Amino acid sequence: MFNNERKIIIIFSSVLFVLSFVFGYFIMDGKFKEQNRLVAEKQNDGTDMEILREENRITPNTFVEERIHYKECGHLVSKVSLADDEYVNMTKDDLNEFLFANKANLQLISFSNVKVVLWGEKNHLCQDHYVIGEEGGSIAIFTIDENGQRLLNKQFPEYPINVLMEVDQAKLIEGIIVDSEEELSDILENYIS
Repeated sequence: MFNNERKIIIIFSSVLFVLSFVFGYFIMDGKFKEQNRLVAEKQNDGTDMEILREENRITPNTFVEERIHYKECGHLVSKVSLADDEYVNMTKDDLNEFLFANKANLQLISFSNVKVVLWGEKNHLCQDHYVIGEEGGSIAIFTIDENGQRLLNKQFPEYPINVLMEVDQAKLIEGIIVDSEEELSDILENYIS
């Protein structure tokens, strides 16, 4: 007897579920048909429908890639980061105006709310170089800052340049540009060994 009661409850629940599904389907189908009919009537009565499209804007999750070509060394340095606060909510036109007014050395290459690519050129060395040169009459190592200026990294006062041949002195006064720490060690070894 207990089993029969269970079967009746399960059958009743299943029938109720199917009926509610069918009833909901027909109600929603009627609403969709009515909505489509109204849209078709509006289109046919000569009223223009305007489709609104949201403008493409920079968000806090937009990646900004700055590609900088350094003319003196020929390197192309690419830096990717999330959009700074100053860029957030800008449209393509807003960004072009901002760059023109504030960062004239950068141009907009591509724009979307996912990624923005900027291009620029600088007439100096990139920051990946070292310069072996002269400071206070002795051999010194310089790094390059973002503006192309030499920054003193290390000076070797125990190695004055006046004891070197004139050709080597001239090279050091002008500055010997190197691309890596390995190359720096090799060249430095020739002057301080």
